[in-house]
Amino acid sequence: MAPSTKKPCSVCGESGDGAHFGAEACRACAAFFRRSVAMNKTYSCRSNGNCVVQANVRCMCRACRFAKCLAVGMRKASVQRHRDQLGKRDSENEFHPYKSDSCPADVSMESEDYGMRILNKLNENYIQMDNVRKVIHNRDGESVFCVRQPRAIAYKEANAMHLKELNLVADWVINSYPAFDKLPSDQKKLLYRNFFLPFMILESGYYCCINDRTDIIVLPSGDYIDCARPETFYHDLEGKQLMSPQDAVRMFGPSFDIYRRNILDPMRREKVDNFEFFTLCSLVLWDHGLDGQSDDCVELARDTRESVLREILYYYRRVRRLPDPSMRLANLLVLLPALQRSVRRFQEDVEISHVFNVYSVEEGFYELVNGRLADSYFSLEVPSPSIKKEDPECVW
Repeated sequence: MAPSTKKPCSVCGESGDGAHFGAEACRACAAFFRRSVAMNKTYSCRSNGNCVVQANVRCMCRACRFAKCLAVGMRKASVQRHRDQLGKRDSENEFHPYKSDSCPADVSMESEDYGMRILNKLNENYIQMDNVRKVIHNRDGESVFCVRQPRAIAYKEANAMHLKELNLVADWVINSYPAFDKLPSDQKKLLYRNFFLPFMILESGYYCCINDRTDIIVLPSGDYIDCARPETFYHDLEGKQLMSPQDAVRMFGPSFDIYRRNILDPMRREKVDNFEFFTLCSLVLWDHGLDGQSDDCVELARDTRESVLREILYYYRRVRRLPDPSMRLANLLVLLPALQRSVRRFQEDVEISHVFNVYSVEEGFYELVNGRLADSYFSLEVPSPSIKKEDPECVW
């Protein structure tokens, strides 16, 4: 029978290979089902049994794949349980389900079985967050349906923009990490206050990778800071600052170079992609050893960080198929100390400008930078309708 006339696999939708164990299936799904039954495999789903099972992601969750095999009519009784032990067909003559182009080699490690539940959820919700940003950062009089023209903005507008981001990013965090929403309120606030400023800086580095340029710092609104002309950033339309834009550049301008050396250039050089960006965000959010952090929160933070590290290794091995995943991960983790240096420099600049009143910033932004932002600025209790909670799903 010609390939074009074959019925699709009832499990994953790929071109079928006839009836196997009572259902139309491809050879990959048939071999997966046979081995699962013959070896009495027991699988567990980390997404409440709602994972998508199709050709390009059929290896992501074995529990959901096996459940679908049974749902479409495959019968355990039809499997010859001792065939693998008695013959060589599996290793020599039979198609191996984990060697196809759409599903890389199976490795018997916990990280390989784990999939990418957290990273996929972060990606899914980040796309939704970007859509909401088009609305909340819309300029007066502009239509949300028109293409926004980016422009260089000054510090007051940039600070106001970041304050608008507080609740939106909080929603992203709550909806992407189910464990976060279960924490006591004081622990959620502790983690989030420690997270937002590093996230703000890290995301600008990610935008640098997307746009492949370091002469500007792209902001969530789509506007940017012109690093080549920093005096435009320190310009005050109201003329109320004690320091001129030129003097501000002389005092704070070196911070742009520090930021570029520590964040923009390294992230651009490594070509950090979306899943790597989400991994860095996760490692920053789920910090441990913070003042006031409970033992339960520390334990949850450590577990979540380990889970995300397993997922990014899965991504490197199974999706990107890197020859040396450990080295790639090591290069990614080196960015974290550099991020902290940039955060400290940012905080020092804002503190100097605030204490000496040489270049004042809005009080809310000052509190944000120093991790002391009042509860009235953001909510971590009930997600706003901008990002709706959905059933966990293994999306790729």
